[in-house]
Amino acid sequence: MNLVPANSRVFLFHSPSASADPGLAMNPVNEWLTKDRASSRFPNLRVVDISVTPDGAGGVYTLVVCDLGVPREAVSSGEGA
Repeated sequence: MNLVPANSRVFLFHSPSASADPGLAMNPVNEWLTKDRASSRFPNLRVVDISVTPDGAGGVYTLVVCDLGVPREAVSSGEGA
């Protein structure tokens, strides 16, 4: 991954009952991913990586790494952060 720290964000979701209903466990992540960001501060947000890791108690952690979509020039001048 080639990410600029000021232009990147990491989001962590925890689904404690993933083993009981794997589909339902991903609902919060899917809702967040499909959110309309057209009028938000970061309309060009792009998912770079998603990983799912067991929590050791029947649930999962979902880690979503994103690029905010701010032009590199704006990030280096402090506009995008």
